[in-house]
Amino acid sequence: MASESFSVNAPEFNQTCSELTLRPVSPAIGIEVCGFDIRGEHESSLIDTLKEALAEHCFLFFRGQELTPNEQVSFSQRFGKLEKHVLNDYNLKDLPEIYVLSNKKENNGEPVGRAGAGQYWHTDLSYVKNPSFGSLLYAIEVPPNKGDTLFANMYRAYDALSEPMRDFFEGLKVVHDFAHTQRTYIEPAGLTKPASAEQLAKTPPVEQPLVRVHPKTGRKSLYVSPGMMTQVVGLNALESQAIINFLVSHTTQPEFVYRHRWQKGDLVFWDNWASMHCALDDYGPDDHRLMHRTTIEGQNVL
Repeated sequence: MASESFSVNAPEFNQTCSELTLRPVSPAIGIEVCGFDIRGEHESSLIDTLKEALAEHCFLFFRGQELTPNEQVSFSQRFGKLEKHVLNDYNLKDLPEIYVLSNKKENNGEPVGRAGAGQYWHTDLSYVKNPSFGSLLYAIEVPPNKGDTLFANMYRAYDALSEPMRDFFEGLKVVHDFAHTQRTYIEPAGLTKPASAEQLAKTPPVEQPLVRVHPKTGRKSLYVSPGMMTQVVGLNALESQAIINFLVSHTTQPEFVYRHRWQKGDLVFWDNWASMHCALDDYGPDDHRLMHRTTIEGQNVL
């Protein structure tokens, strides 16, 4: 893990700030927050520092946490109101703000959580009108040296475009459709039951801008969620697919991507407006993985 041999967009974050130390984890994206106990009582100024670091670097992670579901929810709520996932079968029964991701099963064969989630490039809840601002994923059980997650920096992907491509993308909108994700990725894998007609009715296709301006930083980024995108508005099917294919190949170049190797007790916090991610499918049913996710609404934050 790199930590000191490169510059970042905001070098002031590579310093000690009161209780915590923030340091870059790769040239592409990400800050590690060291010496910070999520369970503590934190002043608003420290939460503001984390908000600034997240907005600038898209991704934070905290090692060695020991959290109850209530503690994860409490910390997450410092950053905004929490979403309840439309696939409510996988929300904790007594705390539906927690979305459970797992390939484990109960003794009766019932799944503990949703298996195989996010094994394609995407950004969370891009298929709703006001897409999620951020997600926090807590590792309770992880297979050793497997199940990494890739994160891509969409600020950098936008900045790397040529001027003519930026001009072309400006003002374009793309359709994001949860039903497309279900048909293309979830149902063929057969790892979880399909979304119900009622759940799909709550998530009709929506149009999202291809270029976003982040409300905190004022910087432009690409808003790309390949697992959800079906067409570019105003283009025909062939043109749309060509643009989507280009966006996938462009945004996932190695210079924009960080690979996170999970450890038990990791809490990872990413900005859905300026990054995307992909969970790697390199572990089997006996390699147990259990994660709890909280997701922050896309309204009235920052």
